[in-house]
Amino acid sequence: MPCELLGRMAACGDCREVAVEYGLALIGSRRHGADPRAWELPLTSTRLHLDDHLITAHAAWLPDRQPDCDVCGAWREDYDAIGPICEAEALHRAWHLCAPLREVCTPGNHELTHLI
Repeated sequence: MPCELLGRMAACGDCREVAVEYGLALIGSRRHGADPRAWELPLTSTRLHLDDHLITAHAAWLPDRQPDCDVCGAWREDYDAIGPICEAEALHRAWHLCAPLREVCTPGNHELTHLI
């Protein structure tokens, strides 16, 4: 398995389905000369579905605040209260979690096939 995240997603049918849709939309958006009207809506909607699934079904996978991220730093300064994280922070942490998926989803890279 190319990365730990893909391995975890492959074990969950819902993750696998939406991650493949998101990955294919991401690959399409990165093709030379890709028309934004063809990829923008599918990319946004599949990303939202993936983020929602990760937050609701796999919250334990969300990484901690990243030390080199200004957005995470802002939450560290403003929201260090004890308790659950807010939805916006959860979405941001899901974005960090999906970094390996975004890295492999490039035209010509076939690592996404591990999820199919």
